Amino acid sequence: AEAHLEKLKLEKSAQDKKQVKSKKDPSPGKPAVGGSVLVDDFSKSRPELWELVGSDWRYQGGLLSLARPSLDKSYLRSKAKHPRDFELNLKFQTTGGQRWKSTGIRFDVDESGNNSHFVYTSVGGSKVHLAHTIEGKDVYTKAVAGRPIKLNQEYTLNLKVRDTLINVALDGEFLFAYNLPRRQPGAVQLLAYDAIADFYSIEVRQLPAEAPLKKASEKAKPIVTAAPVITASVVALAEAKLNLARAEYAFAKARIGAGKATYRKRGKGSAETARRMLIGVSLARARVDLLDSKRAAKAAATIKNLEADLQAGRFPDYKPLNASQVSLVKTSNKDALPSGGGYPKTSSGRRTALANWLTHRNHPLAARVAVNHIWLRHFGTPLVETVSDFGLRAPRPLHQDLLDYLALEFIESGWDMKRLHRLMLSSKAWQRSSSNLAADRKTLAADPGNQYYWRMNSRRMESQLLRDSLLHLAGTLDLTRGGPPVTPSPNARRRSLYFFHSRDGRSKFLATFDDADVFACYRRSESIVPQQALAMMNSQTATASAKQIAATFKPGMSSEAFARAAFLKILGRQPAEAELAESLAFLEEQKKRDYFIHALINLNDFLVIR
Repeated sequence: AEAHLEKLKLEKSAQDKKQVKSKKDPSPGKPAVGGSVLVDDFSKSRPELWELVGSDWRYQGGLLSLARPSLDKSYLRSKAKHPRDFELNLKFQTTGGQRWKSTGIRFDVDESGNNSHFVYTSVGGSKVHLAHTIEGKDVYTKAVAGRPIKLNQEYTLNLKVRDTLINVALDGEFLFAYNLPRRQPGAVQLLAYDAIADFYSIEVRQLPAEAPLKKASEKAKPIVTAAPVITASVVALAEAKLNLARAEYAFAKARIGAGKATYRKRGKGSAETARRMLIGVSLARARVDLLDSKRAAKAAATIKNLEADLQAGRFPDYKPLNASQVSLVKTSNKDALPSGGGYPKTSSGRRTALANWLTHRNHPLAARVAVNHIWLRHFGTPLVETVSDFGLRAPRPLHQDLLDYLALEFIESGWDMKRLHRLMLSSKAWQRSSSNLAADRKTLAADPGNQYYWRMNSRRMESQLLRDSLLHLAGTLDLTRGGPPVTPSPNARRRSLYFFHSRDGRSKFLATFDDADVFACYRRSESIVPQQALAMMNSQTATASAKQIAATFKPGMSSEAFARAAFLKILGRQPAEAELAESLAFLEEQKKRDYFIHALINLNDFLVIR
């Protein structure tokens, strides 16, 4: 609270200085003059200029209205492409909507509509924000300026774009500058997301070379202005909240002190001091409510009564904090918690007894389940087929002797999982080849399904491993350990382990290759569907990785040296003579070497662990 108050005071001081300076200096949001490319006052329909999608657009009263909110499904897109360097002015107002009420403009819109940049105002978010749409997925940047955007108020949004640099202004006030990650030729498109809006006019001009633009800060980070306008009432509210936090902290210390004095006979705390501090908390909270116009009258009466109680020495009672109450935050079942006296000083030993029973050598179920899971991850198939069911209905495992041997080793090693991994990976069974080319015919006839592990099972890489391998080969995988979850996107570079994993927020690439089940973690399903081949051919993850992998090789390499190095790097082996001849013929015909890399990562030898 102290840091927040200090920050508000500094921002208000800087804001006041900026307002004085802005009267002397010309506004950077003032439009530059250039040749017009697209001008429309929306007084009537102009099909020669626009492609109109959606049935809720209305030309009425000399303007264009969107009569019903939609999730960006209704739009007006220019038929002509705008210049690479341009200035845009859009005059509009948001008149309604449900939650976000976002209105703005898209530019660099490609023919599919799946790639673009867009700037929008949000009534629900009280901000002006820059974002990108990449392959149909919206990616929000840090280029955002907090502003109290209001319904039924006209705004003029001004964009100046030169190469990858963009300056954004609203009603002549400069908001931020940002370096766009990439650009492609495209159209402009009116944006209304969850909003009802009126559009008055749009003008797109060629941006003159001499037009001044503000530069973005280093590393393409935006110059972000201060969030909403800071007034004296905002600072007063922050001061009141700081006083409330201090009062709550003082009461907490007094209550702890009273508890120590009562139960441990230590310190000088007392219940009376804690009660006095509690009335201080109530006063501080009422003074916060006093700054809210809706609660001010009731808060004033509360303050008057509390001050009278304080002078008369009438202090409220408080409830001592018991240890068991802390658990109520996480455990709603009061019967599972100790009584009002708190937790006992000595443990009943019941949890320890349960743990000892579960891990006893005469009760090997837990060890068998762990061994079966670890074996499944290393060999591709489990020893017990019903991974999630070790009950009486499960069929007797073919290799129960092996399962019991490993379970016993696991228990006697002190449940040492590293030792169990080492035992499996150093075995001849794990080190065998997956090839059956030189296998004995009798073996093939007796055990075609490899139930006795006479060879290693071929298995496709898990979806996370596949994606991480592509990024690692390209040299772009972020190996940083730990940290918060990351929203899945083609531009993310963290390991797939850190992707946010839920039913509604999953990576499309990972889901295509049988991502882990959101609701269970026993065993992954395995499928072979056409979408997997299409993903390796057309997805942004695969195509971008192919270009980045090709860039890791020396440019001056001969075709043969490049082909051999590519095989070794991607497939982990040298090419056969026939493969080398075919590769050289391809490289002779196709000079773009990333196409060759793209072909290699689509081979089964890359996708499958043999």
